[in-house]
Amino acid sequence: MTEREPGSGHGLFARLRERGVPRVAASYALIAWLLLQIADVVLDPLGVPKWAMTALIIAAAVGFPIAIALAWFLEIGAHGVEFDTAAEGMPRPTGRGLRHYADAIVIGLLLVVVAVLLVRQSDLGKPKPPENPAIAVLPFENLSGDPAQEYFADGFAQEVLDRLGRVPGLTVIARSSSFSFKGRGLDRQTIAGRLGVTTLLDGSVRRVGNRLKLSAELVDGATGRQLWSGTFDREFTDTFDVQEELAAAVIEAIVPAARGETMAKAIAPTTDMDAYDLYLLGRSAQEARTGPRLRESVGYLQKAIAMDPKYAKAHAALSRSLYLWTFYSTVPPPADAMVRAEAEAHKALAIDPGSSEAHAALATVTREKNPAGAEEEYKRALELNPNNAAALWDYGVLLSSDPKRGDEQRVLMERLERLDPRSSILWAQKLGDAAEQRDGDKAFRTELDKALAMLADNPDGLNEIARTCRGLGYAPEAYWVSLQFEATGAMDAALATIIPWLLVDDLDRAQRAADRLAQSRDGADIALAWQVEIAGLRGDFAAWKRLNDRLLETLPDDLRSRRRTAFWLAVQGRYPEAALELTKGEPLPDSPMGGPGLGGAMLSGKQLLPAVLRIYRATGHGREADEMAQHYFKVLRGQLEGDPVTTLDLAALAANEGRNGEAVQTLKSLFDRVPLVFFFYPQLPWFKSLEGLPAYDQLMAERRRRIDKAHAEMLRLEASARGSAPGAVIQLDSRGSEHTID
Repeated sequence: MTEREPGSGHGLFARLRERGVPRVAASYALIAWLLLQIADVVLDPLGVPKWAMTALIIAAAVGFPIAIALAWFLEIGAHGVEFDTAAEGMPRPTGRGLRHYADAIVIGLLLVVVAVLLVRQSDLGKPKPPENPAIAVLPFENLSGDPAQEYFADGFAQEVLDRLGRVPGLTVIARSSSFSFKGRGLDRQTIAGRLGVTTLLDGSVRRVGNRLKLSAELVDGATGRQLWSGTFDREFTDTFDVQEELAAAVIEAIVPAARGETMAKAIAPTTDMDAYDLYLLGRSAQEARTGPRLRESVGYLQKAIAMDPKYAKAHAALSRSLYLWTFYSTVPPPADAMVRAEAEAHKALAIDPGSSEAHAALATVTREKNPAGAEEEYKRALELNPNNAAALWDYGVLLSSDPKRGDEQRVLMERLERLDPRSSILWAQKLGDAAEQRDGDKAFRTELDKALAMLADNPDGLNEIARTCRGLGYAPEAYWVSLQFEATGAMDAALATIIPWLLVDDLDRAQRAADRLAQSRDGADIALAWQVEIAGLRGDFAAWKRLNDRLLETLPDDLRSRRRTAFWLAVQGRYPEAALELTKGEPLPDSPMGGPGLGGAMLSGKQLLPAVLRIYRATGHGREADEMAQHYFKVLRGQLEGDPVTTLDLAALAANEGRNGEAVQTLKSLFDRVPLVFFFYPQLPWFKSLEGLPAYDQLMAERRRRIDKAHAEMLRLEASARGSAPGAVIQLDSRGSEHTID
């Protein structure tokens, strides 16, 4: 055998060819690639964890050198697999015809690869963009390793949601609905079905130092198939660029027609990333919708504006937080909150006239004094962002003040329901509308079934629905809802069982519910407040004093506790003590309507107003009491068609002032509207004065009949709940019969 020259075809490559290594390498690479492509399409819809795909890629990479080694040392011969011991240049131990077909197999695999590539690059096999695209942006997972960074992950997703909301033709589900599935463990297709969307955007965020790492995935709502995925590893200062790129990718995937100006790069809202961080903290606190958190929100947003006075979104958010804060008396807002809210909205618009949030904020803070101007602002806000759920809701509130525009308001609410299907406030309004139909409660219970089907796994939503049922006087329904989420252990769940029993005058069961609440980790203070209230309703004022003293020691600065103390002292006729509690030791104000902390309290729905009038008169302030009574007669009569709480306040005021006919007629109108009246207690002195009046006694007989019926229904529910399997849900049908669903 002659010696081969280097590069003559008889070197290493020739030896590799003799042993079939190139064929094995090519075949392995092609088959592995095809398998990975199939896995990429199949695994996710089957619910296989993401790490499985990573494991397959690693296995394919590790297997490649092993396949090369086996090709070098082994050969398929006439006797099967055997070691290749043939000398260089000698015939290989090959099975008949195998080498003849090897090239054909490799060529065939190459053709398959080309075909797959062509299909993947074309629209063939991809879901067609939906005709009416709707997307829900789920809360992004916080992978920073720091729970305190949760606000940033949520805020990042919210910003992308806001960006998508400005795309014409795209329905974007509101945060309150899409974020309500957080931590529920539901699969994407179930979430998409509940929200009625065609696509979902999910992702995770890792913020470490000055680095921002984002992974996002867009999936088809019907099949769960991945439509697009992407990762970003950038500097934190590139946050807004990442949001733009992510929004652009989503729009490209599901709304191909959205081109041109809707894809134009948005101007970064701020260049100060510390201000942006504070803005996200402020938005997060605003979403909590509580007095303390709204105070925090205002603080964060003020700091953000101090860092960047040209930050329009921060000004708009501050306007809304100040406005929302005015509804929470437990943490009194600044006296000039509304003035400042309007000023902040104007500042936001001066900086960015194209801000939907700013137009909506200005409309909301000015709608009472300038309804026409507010309506124009709402329309402009919705032109800029058709998916602005807050603007839709507030615009609906504006229209609801004009009975002639009921049809327009209903259209807005239908549009809002599409954007925010899990809005508990929206469902509460729908329940209120159903209660007005006077059809034997069938419409109410039908609507309640729908609300519970949508909010079944949302404790906050269930709590709002239970509160609505109580406020509308539906004691069995309120108790029914409370049974469905009491097992969650939430404090509000235990609290929700107290008031339905009070509605039917069952103080013993209300007491037991309060005692259970007192045993919960976070419910002791609230339970104590209800124990005080129940002792007062029983007329057991020795127990009331003991419990109330404990409450005041526990919550020495709580304004509500001081007011209720004054209320019950007035009920007992202890007026000088009541006056001290009402004013914290200060003299009673000469102008009580504008007195510190008095005006709003009198319309609290717990009848503080007649108690305050008695306190004033008993302490030598009769003229002021008369002025106050006249003022509130005018106010409350103007709201007679308002909610049951306001109507009860008017009845209590009329009874206290000796206007018995008006008091009885107001109570009758109230009982015509609701089955049972929330916080109506005949044992209070102003209502005791009505006893003996035929019309009042007849009304009380009807009330007793309703209470007996509701009480019996609640006892049946209670018995059914105790006898049900763990996790069973008790339901009422439209006739009031209960049945159990396991």
